[in-house]
Amino acid sequence: MKIDVRGLSCPEPVLMVMDAMDEAPGEELVILSDAAHTRDNLVKLAQTEGRKVSVKENGKNYEIVIS
Repeated sequence: MKIDVRGLSCPEPVLMVMDAMDEAPGEELVILSDAAHTRDNLVKLAQTEGRKVSVKENGKNYEIVIS
């Protein structure tokens, strides 16, 4: 599932990802973000939930993969 949170302010991106994790447990999530603090918050969320997470930087954007 792909989620685009670019341009959104926290806590909205975290809430969106939490909802997606609840709706599709175990499904890989690919989140597009344009803010470092959002990236950090989503990495912490994934780790708290015991999920694997990886981050790729693409210019000014981040691709966070939670599996």
